[in-house]
Amino acid sequence: MDNIFKYATSELSNDAFLCWLFSISKDGNSNKNPIEYRVSQGYLNEFCKYKGKIIVNNDEKDIVRQEGKIDVLIKGKYDNGEEFILTIENKTSSEEHSNQLKRYKNYINKKYKRIKINNRHFIYYKNAFQGNIDKITKEGYSVFQIKEIFDLLNKYEAGKSKNDILKNYYDFIKEKKEEFFIFEKTNIDKWENKAFQGFFYYLLHKILEKYKNMTHYGFGYHDNPSGGHLSLWVGNDKVKKNKKGEKIGFHLNLETANKKGGKKWFCRLIIRANGRKKGLKWNKSDIEQYIESIKTIGEDTRHQPGKYIILAKLFHEDNKSKIGYKELEEKVMFGLEQFIEWQKKEGFK
Repeated sequence: MDNIFKYATSELSNDAFLCWLFSISKDGNSNKNPIEYRVSQGYLNEFCKYKGKIIVNNDEKDIVRQEGKIDVLIKGKYDNGEEFILTIENKTSSEEHSNQLKRYKNYINKKYKRIKINNRHFIYYKNAFQGNIDKITKEGYSVFQIKEIFDLLNKYEAGKSKNDILKNYYDFIKEKKEEFFIFEKTNIDKWENKAFQGFFYYLLHKILEKYKNMTHYGFGYHDNPSGGHLSLWVGNDKVKKNKKGEKIGFHLNLETANKKGGKKWFCRLIIRANGRKKGLKWNKSDIEQYIESIKTIGEDTRHQPGKYIILAKLFHEDNKSKIGYKELEEKVMFGLEQFIEWQKKEGFK
C-alpha cells in the first residue's frame, strides 16, 4: 500500500499532521499511545525548549490553523502551570515571503502579551532544504529542516510506532532525507540537484563550525537564461578600497554548471565580488588591482561585468569526475583557507 504522504504533499496536509501529532499530548494519552505520546511530547519539548511535561488540550481553541494566517498555532501549559504559545510556519517547496514572519510574530506579541515573552515560541518547519536562513533566524524563529526533522523523529523513536499515520510520516521523511543525502554514497558525477543541496547543507555546517567570522552565507538556486544553477556562497565582512576609492569585498562560490550551458565542467569553486550597491555592475577596471595577486591561488577569468563579477577560479571538476564528497569537501576547505590568507596579504579589513 502506498504511503499517504506520497499524495498528501501540500502545506495544508503537513499542517494537519502536526495538529494531529500535538493533539496526542492531551492528558491521559501517555498510557494509551506511549510511542505517539513520546513523539508528541518530544516535538513540543524541542520546539519550546522545555524539558518537563507539556499539556495541550485537544480542542479547537488550543490547536488552531490559520489564526492570523499562521499555519499552526498551539496553546497549552507547562507542568509548572505557566502558559505557552507555539507558532509554526510550515513550508514544503516555497520559502518565506511578503514579510510574513515578522507579521506573525507581531500578531502573537500583541494578542498574547499576557503570556511571558520567553514562553512565546516561533518555529520555521520545512521538509526540504533552504540555504539562506539568516533572515529567518534574525526574526527569532528556530529552523527545522529535513535533517533536523528526521533527527527529531529518530530521537523519539517514531519509526517504532504501529500507528499508520505516524509510521507513514516517519517513512516519508526518511525517504526524502535519503534523497538529499545520496551524496554520501555516490561520486559527484552522479549527483543531481537534491544531492548537491544535501552536500551544500552538510558543507556549510562544516565551514561555519571552523570559521566563526563568516557574515554572509547560504545556498540556493539561481535562475538565468541558460537554465539556472545551484550555488553555495560564503564570505566575511572584510573590504578594501579599490583604485577608484570604492570599497569592495569578495566571497567564495561553489556552483554547478548552468543546465543549458553545455559546459564541460560539472561544478567549480570561484571568487566573486560582493554585490555592488544600488544594483550597479562591477567592471574589470574595478578589480584589476587584485588580478595579478589572485593568480597565486587561482586561474584568471574573463571578468565579465556583473553585480557579482568573477575574480578567479580556484578549481573545477568535469562531468566525468569520480571524486566523492569528502574529497570535494577537502578541496573547498583548502580553497577557503587560501582565500582567507590572500585577503590578509592584500590588507582587507
